[in-house]
Amino acid sequence: MWPLLLALLTLTVFALPLLPSVLEWRRRRDIRPLPIDGEHTLDVAAVAATFRAMIERQDERSGQRGMAHPVSALRPVVYVTGAFMPTRAEAFMGVCGRTIVTSGSLALPDSYTFSRDIYGRRGISTGRRNCVQTLLSEGEILMRTGSELRRWAHARSVHVEPQCRLQGPLSALYAIRLEDGCEFASVSAAVIGFGPRHTAAPPVVDGMDGMDGMDTVDGKGPQAGNWTHAVLDSAGTDGRWLVTHDLTFPANTLYRGDLVVHGDLWIGTGARIIGSVKASGSIWLGTRVRIDGALIAAGAISVARECAIAGPVASEREIDVGARSVIGAAARRTTVVAPLLRVHAGTVVYGAASALEEGRVVPDGHLAIDLMHPA
Repeated sequence: MWPLLLALLTLTVFALPLLPSVLEWRRRRDIRPLPIDGEHTLDVAAVAATFRAMIERQDERSGQRGMAHPVSALRPVVYVTGAFMPTRAEAFMGVCGRTIVTSGSLALPDSYTFSRDIYGRRGISTGRRNCVQTLLSEGEILMRTGSELRRWAHARSVHVEPQCRLQGPLSALYAIRLEDGCEFASVSAAVIGFGPRHTAAPPVVDGMDGMDGMDTVDGKGPQAGNWTHAVLDSAGTDGRWLVTHDLTFPANTLYRGDLVVHGDLWIGTGARIIGSVKASGSIWLGTRVRIDGALIAAGAISVARECAIAGPVASEREIDVGARSVIGAAARRTTVVAPLLRVHAGTVVYGAASALEEGRVVPDGHLAIDLMHPA
């Protein structure tokens, strides 16, 4: 009797830790998918729509615009008209802890930290050296010099002045311009311009599948016509050229088809590849290289000045894009992505640019030399 009772007690002690797993197996309470917080995705437009709906619901509850009416999701909230007027405590601390909403345009003071969301229906102009969490506007957002965005921003168009820091994703329906010295994580828009507005215009690339469309706005960039002087025939099949060693692609040479290199790849000045390019090592592009497809590398990618790439550009290490280059086209949006991403002034990206660790806008040194020593 006692041995049986001892065995039963021992079995009970060892079985108790397994009871939760048995219940989970029988009831299957984990079959539903885990919810994903929209603010932790890169779909800024979806997150902005949610925030916009919250603002509209608050307007309906208050019954009148222009009056503060706190609700749990936005509390505390203040409606303002024109310039933001801080309280005495906010002016003393330099910190605003209220959600700011305006039906018009909003101008923020310099050297303030805003720890809650900001909505300006017609437009938002931050002050210099502001630190903001979230910006949403149906018009234009202007981030003044030295400001910092910690979460996300979305607008019709966005202009970011020099030396700003964008820790979260930034998106626009139409255009984004990031000036020199800006740091960014992810930007997306129909067209993204890097550098100041007076930077020399890059080549206009609309018809990447043809030889035309390479003229420039100001006549200073790559011209339409004879980019290539020789046609390269490879031993590849099915439109693909596979190279099992390092390769130097000749300058001023045309190749039709995809190029795959098991090693490092150097593409000479003025070359054109009507297809995609992929390398297991690093890739270096000379000036005025044109690629009609994707550019993918396991190593680093270095793109010289005035290059044109129609498809996505991706690297597992880093990408350096030279001045006055074009990635994508108005009718063919694409993506540039790498852990480290440096984009020189004068470059245009149609679509999105994402730096998984650090992205930066680099001034165009050649432009500075030209301004110092005009012809």
